[in-house]
Amino acid sequence: MTAEPPATARTPVDLLDRHVVGPLGTAEEAGTGTQRDDADRRPVPEARHPATDEFSGAMRRARRIGWVLIGLQLVAMLAFSTVQYHRFALTSDFGAYSQAWWKIAHGQLNPWSSVFATPFWKNDAEFALWPLSQLFWVYPHAAVLLWIQDLAVAATELVTLAWVIDVLDGSRERLSTASCVVLAVGAAAVMVADPWAYQTIGFDVHFEVLAALFVVAVGRDLWAGRTRRLWWWVAPALLSSVLGALYLLGVGISGVLAGKRSRRTGLALAAVGMGWFVLMSSLGAVGLDGRLIDSGYAYLVGGRTHVDLANLVIGVLGHPGSVVHMVSGRWTVVFEFLVAVGLIGVISPWGCGMALVVFLPSVMDSSPWFLRPDQAFQSWPALPFVLVGSVMVIIRLSAAGRRRLPVAIMAAWGTAAAVLALAAVPTTTEWIAVSSRAAAELGRAQAQIPAAAEVIASQGVVGRFTDRQDAFTFPLYGASGAASTTFPVERPVVVFVLTPSQGVSEAPAAETAKAVRFIENRLDARVVDAGAGIDVLEWSARGAHRVTLP
Repeated sequence: MTAEPPATARTPVDLLDRHVVGPLGTAEEAGTGTQRDDADRRPVPEARHPATDEFSGAMRRARRIGWVLIGLQLVAMLAFSTVQYHRFALTSDFGAYSQAWWKIAHGQLNPWSSVFATPFWKNDAEFALWPLSQLFWVYPHAAVLLWIQDLAVAATELVTLAWVIDVLDGSRERLSTASCVVLAVGAAAVMVADPWAYQTIGFDVHFEVLAALFVVAVGRDLWAGRTRRLWWWVAPALLSSVLGALYLLGVGISGVLAGKRSRRTGLALAAVGMGWFVLMSSLGAVGLDGRLIDSGYAYLVGGRTHVDLANLVIGVLGHPGSVVHMVSGRWTVVFEFLVAVGLIGVISPWGCGMALVVFLPSVMDSSPWFLRPDQAFQSWPALPFVLVGSVMVIIRLSAAGRRRLPVAIMAAWGTAAAVLALAAVPTTTEWIAVSSRAAAELGRAQAQIPAAAEVIASQGVVGRFTDRQDAFTFPLYGASGAASTTFPVERPVVVFVLTPSQGVSEAPAAETAKAVRFIENRLDARVVDAGAGIDVLEWSARGAHRVTLP
């Protein structure tokens, strides 16, 4: 027997599952009708009473308010992404996805990413791009990828809201109707105000967001005891990104900690997740060309340039002091990410598993990239779980008679979320760092670039110029992460799109301007367009195999 929301509280996800998957739960899960003793465990029918008209009506209204808030957020995100696309304010990460999307749609099933200098499938095994590439024939512009990411964030929030309402529905005897409404609407408001959601969609496209959607669905079903249905979400979670395997490990840990009802399935999820991660790691598809583990853990393995999973585990066990030292310097950043979704959710079984697998590898990594605010997509998948866990902890505190403490926690939570949201507005707008005039110049120049030409474009605008066989970022970054200005020449015609003063650039404006002068004067390139901080030059390579810019 399984725990489901009452008929009057069905969500679109529930209705879809009812028609597609059929009856839910197993005989074993029905158990013996043991009463639920905390909010971290799924409700069972014996612990529930018929919903009063007052409670059901109030929760319906709360759900609708949440849907409206998330819907308005989605509209704002779609508008932001559309403006960002038309402003050409997209960097190399978007460029790599856009190029692979274009190549797969045109029949190249194992596309080489000239942006990442590796077969695209070796970028975190993000196989979901293959079916998504068919959308090219519906709308042949890579803005679709940005919109899909926006939809995935909003869908994740809807599933999270449904999970919160499920938890509140099972706790109606412990909390007043008004308290349940406040928690439900508050959870939706916090998700809409969460600055990390906007930072996530602001930085190009990353498929960790897709994996998070399916993993949250897995977590909700595991909590509710729907152990048959949850496996429908596992495959898309794994195929969205290899990091989905780590997220499943986190959900599995939560299932084990939550108790007997979810322990066996939790162990199975953890095993599947680790198995997929190890398999992809052995194939060199974890991180970019297998370099995720290498990126910042050399200090644990004696400075080796290649780190495998076994050596990493041994290094952690052998150098606990180094790990503690690294973690101690990062806790404030983790706090900033978690406080927006309640923070206290990390002590709930359903919040701590994902927090552990998402944040621990990041704080152990000597590279600062994984915990920067502009890299919020790395941390986003853990936040829905911590939010749900925070609601569970508040319910438990209320049930224990500590009425004032939950109110104080909710007040502090709301204040922190509001302050973070206001502080993040200026930083989010940095993702549109190309002026409208410069974008118009880029649009005119793009129309003049031959389809067969190679393009070398500045980091801040390269994302819109990679729908071709060969495109590179200026400057070019190799496997070591070091910048280079030596580029392969793969086509007879090379077009340089350099923006000394536009976009989020990795190269100083003076260096870019120097490169422009070199291309025009030493390479004798033709000026296609110049103005508004944009320089577009076309060079006949004349048999050259590489070119080095100053």
